[in-house]
Amino acid sequence: MKELLISHYVDTTKVLGPYDRSALWVHGCCFECPGCIAKEMNQNIPQTVKSNDIAEVFARIGNTEGITISGGEPFLQAEALAEMIDLIKKKRDYGVIVYTGFLYENLKKSSDESINKLLNHIDILVDGQYKEELDDGKPFRGSSNQRILELTDRYHSIIRQYYYESNKRNIEINIKEKNVYMIGVPSKYGLQTWKSFKAKAEGKNG
Repeated sequence: MKELLISHYVDTTKVLGPYDRSALWVHGCCFECPGCIAKEMNQNIPQTVKSNDIAEVFARIGNTEGITISGGEPFLQAEALAEMIDLIKKKRDYGVIVYTGFLYENLKKSSDESINKLLNHIDILVDGQYKEELDDGKPFRGSSNQRILELTDRYHSIIRQYYYESNKRNIEINIKEKNVYMIGVPSKYGLQTWKSFKAKAEGKNG
């Protein structure tokens, strides 16, 4: 089984796609996007997990419709993620949403078989690097250049209402083993609120 480098995961969230879903943040990125909220996360020491072990964790969470994978850059660990998702899908019907800094067209051109395997598991791909100057505050993506692409029809009946008719960003705060995590794509106010909450929580725990 392949190994994954991850930052953290949550069993259930409501702010990273349709329905209740799990979320996984992989560790490590090849992009240096100014203003990226994940830079601090990727400076921390990663956790190493085997694809079958983390697949078993998500397969057992019975109240979720699927998973959202972000980072970091998921396609740097395409083989292990494809293996993880394949193992989950052997046990249950499972929707997959992935955020990537790569463009879909470039991923499709890749000769790397693992990239194609991961693409074949994805229902919605949010692609493109974050551009701080194009952060327009609209939900579910960081900047207006990023695209929400349906790679399957799994979410077709609700995608317009969920992604395009919604008009605000929502975040959740998760505290796990003395670490404070923000889930979701924050507005500028939401980011400030999270930073303030994180500073207070870590100061209290310290």
